Amino acid sequence: MSKKYSYISLSLIAALTLTLAGCSSNNTNTPSSTSSNEKVVLQYYTWTDEEDYMKKVVGAFNAQNSDIEVQLNTISNNSNEYNTKIMTNLLGGSEMDVYSINGTSSLGLYSSKNQLLDITDRIKEANLDVGAYGTSFQDIIEVLTEGKYYALPYRTSQYALFYNKAIFDREGIPYPTQTTWDEYAELAKSLTKGEGVDKQWGGYYADWITAPLGALQKGSTILDDSLDDVADWLDYLERLYTQDRSHMSYKQMKSESIDWIKQFESGNVAMLINGEWTLNMLKADIADGKTDIAFDMAPLPLPEGTTDPITVGGVSTFIGINGESDKQDAAFKFVQFVTGEEGESIIAESSVLPAYSSDKTKAAFLNATGIQGSSFFFEANTVVENQPISQIDEVNRVYSENRDLFLFQEQDSAKTMQNFSKQRQSVLNP
Repeated sequence: MSKKYSYISLSLIAALTLTLAGCSSNNTNTPSSTSSNEKVVLQYYTWTDEEDYMKKVVGAFNAQNSDIEVQLNTISNNSNEYNTKIMTNLLGGSEMDVYSINGTSSLGLYSSKNQLLDITDRIKEANLDVGAYGTSFQDIIEVLTEGKYYALPYRTSQYALFYNKAIFDREGIPYPTQTTWDEYAELAKSLTKGEGVDKQWGGYYADWITAPLGALQKGSTILDDSLDDVADWLDYLERLYTQDRSHMSYKQMKSESIDWIKQFESGNVAMLINGEWTLNMLKADIADGKTDIAFDMAPLPLPEGTTDPITVGGVSTFIGINGESDKQDAAFKFVQFVTGEEGESIIAESSVLPAYSSDKTKAAFLNATGIQGSSFFFEANTVVENQPISQIDEVNRVYSENRDLFLFQEQDSAKTMQNFSKQRQSVLNP
């Protein structure tokens, strides 16, 4: 699944709220009680990128529950279409019992508007092991939803270094292992050659990766008072794009809307910094005959002086229950299945990194990928990519706009951080 971040339009949501509020259901939110021979039908919504493996999860659940039938509905996740249609369903009273939530900001948005059922007591009654989702989920719950559970995660994200084995074999260079960011830059520079259609890029760092990975690995974020590490990271990106010219330029990626996965699959790129979703996409394209690339992966490069592997990511995709659903007992049973060991193992079998960590889900993921380096995802320490505050999308937008100006060489890093700091203040303290 591509992780090209989009920002939810608060003005659009406000407009939808005004337009559709009068149509909203007045359901009392009490769990439905059905007779023993009556089948409960649940309407579950997610985005199209997840259809392949969620079909398998839904099928397995339906096979085990003769009294419940989950019907899968998918919506395109392009250009905020998913978030817009989900909000329309919620405000317009459409029949929607369960839905997937992409990102912590969306989780905060829906929970703050009472559009997700509080399942805290149900989790306690079911004695669910929420610790299996890792510390990043607990941080989100404590900060974003004040200790209450409105959804459970079923996917987690992590960044890594992917590489084209054929290019390294042809150049007679050993496959990369754990490197520093400086070592990565030098390696990418040495692998860059040719011109025009014969151009071979040493590396590819997509324009839509907003998070300052190297700064986050040092423990810094775009919310800190001191933005020195973030400024250093921008200078590093400028080195890759402009000074070394070992990566396709930021301007070209932006102006031509370059398809990053096709660049890698076509053999034009030696190394690719990207997330775990790359595994699923590459394997799917290989299976469909779209590419015959031989690839593997290595740990995400590290800042100088760091020894233990650190990646960036955290739980990223959640599933929750519409507070207006009158089928809440059945809905929670489905949510529990999706986010439990059995459902997560099915998801992992599609080379998708599960949020639930156990020996079974790990084995399912490693067997599915068939990639030696994929064990890195279970060995590295993970720092959170997006800080769990309600305004993080807007802060990211402001940061991204200033980063663009810097990488378009319209302002230096000092001016970029100065402008960003002022605009961030307006977002956090309007």
